[in-house]
Amino acid sequence: MNQPTLDTFVCIHHRDVDYLLETVLRSYEANFRPKGRLFMITNDTAYLQRFLDDTDLAQDVTLTADTDWLSKKELELPGWYRQQLIKLRSYQFCETANFCNLGADTVPLQPIFYEDLVDENDFPILYYTRHTLPDQHVRYERERIRHIARILQVEPNNALLYTDFINDLFTFNGEMLKSLDAYLKRLYGDEPYVRLLHDLDDRSVNRNKFGEWTLYSVYLLDVLKRQVTMQNTRPDFLYQVHGRLSLYLCNFDTKVVHFVGKNFDVEQIKAQIARRQPQLQP
Repeated sequence: MNQPTLDTFVCIHHRDVDYLLETVLRSYEANFRPKGRLFMITNDTAYLQRFLDDTDLAQDVTLTADTDWLSKKELELPGWYRQQLIKLRSYQFCETANFCNLGADTVPLQPIFYEDLVDENDFPILYYTRHTLPDQHVRYERERIRHIARILQVEPNNALLYTDFINDLFTFNGEMLKSLDAYLKRLYGDEPYVRLLHDLDDRSVNRNKFGEWTLYSVYLLDVLKRQVTMQNTRPDFLYQVHGRLSLYLCNFDTKVVHFVGKNFDVEQIKAQIARRQPQLQP
């Protein structure tokens, strides 16, 4: 019997190609078991193609440009928002019913199976992160939910029970993304994201006024009130490395690790991963 597969896509800016992408792609190849097609979307296809050729990682990758999926007005938005819109539009290029967004700085350290991402009803598991204390990050994400709820014109009673939906190995359902797109067009017209985001820059003070994973999650939980399998990322699914302290505390023993910061010592990270996952080395 054929095992079900998940298409996967990676959105990446050319400035991040030389950071952790090689490690991410090698870990995907080694550990992501329900492989379907792999799509990569970037603002500089020529640069990314050279990188893939030089690292011998180009095989079976479908490469497209940001401009293939965004309107002229959307291309004028800051890059941080543009990537999110491409993720929300991924139903237009992924071909499996459910599909996975893999962050360009997110490393699957252990085998990831279909059952880790999709429930027995063949619908994506919705991961959230439960925080022990109501710290600054929790307050920041609660504010994001409230901003998203205003966009969706709904009370976020269900989403606020979980709060933090940030997850750089996120599985979408294509029909739900189509439904969300249609819902926003009914509220805001043919280019809803331009209307919603054109006055926002991408400073940190504005970054919790939007968010693709939270938008999708609040839509499921509070607009549709859909019954969804919820799963906490802690303690063993996802570890988020925000700064030097969290890197120091990282045991590299979760299924997935996401390197949020962009100024880590890449060689140190690769050495830590190689010590535990020697098969990921070229």
